[in-house]
Amino acid sequence: MACLTIIQVHLNLARYKFDNVIKWDVIGYYSYLPATFIEKDVTLSFITPENKIKYNGIKYGYVDDSKGNHIIKYSMGMSVLYAPFFFVAHVLASPLGFEADGYSAIYEFFIEFSGLFYLLIGLWYLRKLLLQFYDEKVTAITVGLVFFGTNLLYYSAVESPMTHAYTFSLFSMLLYYTFDFYKKASFKNTMVLAFIFGLILLVRPLNILLILPFLFFNVSSFNDVKLRVAFLINHYKNALLFIAITFLMVLPQLLYYKYVTGNYFTFSYGKEGFFFNQFHLLDVLVSFRKGWFIYTPLMLLALYGITKMKSNHPFKTSVLVLLPIYLYLVSSWWCWWYGGSFSQRSMIDIYPLLALPLAAFIFQINEFSINKQKVIFTIITLFVLLNIFQTVQYKYNIIDFDGMTAKEYVQVFGTLDDKRIDTTLLDKPDYERAVLGLDK
Repeated sequence: MACLTIIQVHLNLARYKFDNVIKWDVIGYYSYLPATFIEKDVTLSFITPENKIKYNGIKYGYVDDSKGNHIIKYSMGMSVLYAPFFFVAHVLASPLGFEADGYSAIYEFFIEFSGLFYLLIGLWYLRKLLLQFYDEKVTAITVGLVFFGTNLLYYSAVESPMTHAYTFSLFSMLLYYTFDFYKKASFKNTMVLAFIFGLILLVRPLNILLILPFLFFNVSSFNDVKLRVAFLINHYKNALLFIAITFLMVLPQLLYYKYVTGNYFTFSYGKEGFFFNQFHLLDVLVSFRKGWFIYTPLMLLALYGITKMKSNHPFKTSVLVLLPIYLYLVSSWWCWWYGGSFSQRSMIDIYPLLALPLAAFIFQINEFSINKQKVIFTIITLFVLLNIFQTVQYKYNIIDFDGMTAKEYVQVFGTLDDKRIDTTLLDKPDYERAVLGLDK
């Protein structure tokens, strides 16, 4: 059903026909591919002050360091994941009458549908993970809710080339193979885990935090921590293999920085950064600009489901450790609303882990009375319908991309009529002040 939904939405939108896929952040994710295989110049030296208006933010997403080097802003993980689809498009471009320049419609078509490919892998592994703890019914309901009831739907069906569906899938795989590894700590399982984790780091280095569920798997006491340390020491060869493979996965990024700038480590985000002493947790959770619980209320049930997880659930401590740390970092980023986006898009990355307490909640519903079950399923249904409707509203700009307020939310609630939009009720963020840590 998820596959058919995404295909239908993609075909109806046909974004690749309107040069609307490789845009904004996706330009930066994608830049490594045309630079390497078409221009054959990862230094981007062909971009000069005279012609940069043709390239900067149009075909390449880069920043300049103090020496004037053009550095692709984002790490290369998404280019690695796009690569098979890029190569197919590149081979087919000329025979099918498209410009083989990396940006014609055939490239956009394949890049757009790459998100569908990876998402389906992620949903498959999420199902396999959930089946370790719950039956087919609970698993099917949970997977359906995660897709149709959250902003994963938007970042799969509309802006699919963004990082989130890809990281969702990689994290689903990481959690499943974590479960597998602790059943059998083989070199094969170690290599698979390291390969997946290396890709996660290449896509978004901050997601080094996603190693925590592996470290805290089946840890529920201080004594378990000591046992985990002893386990890793006893399996030091596996640990060293994991570190070595992860390093090799990240090495191309370091070599790229060295080749372009002369340094192995480079911060390519310029003035952008974290403000840990003025984080916006309440804004992230309940603001009308980007409140996670406002636009993705289903996740309230996932958080409540943490209390329903068994005390010995192997991932319960992982949820309790990762979630607050992750929320803190997300809310400390200078642009805590994450630009033009639907709901809190960064939270999608950890939905595979949050699917576990959501499943625990769904499982517990069976213990309630029939009347309570009816009420709960009514609430769940309303949450899902609200998510789908607000996804459509955001797609058609009824929900503003970065300036929503409570008054404007009420103004456009339940409508697809753009005549109801009142821009005077919006509160647009001041990006120049925000990047300096000076809020409006």
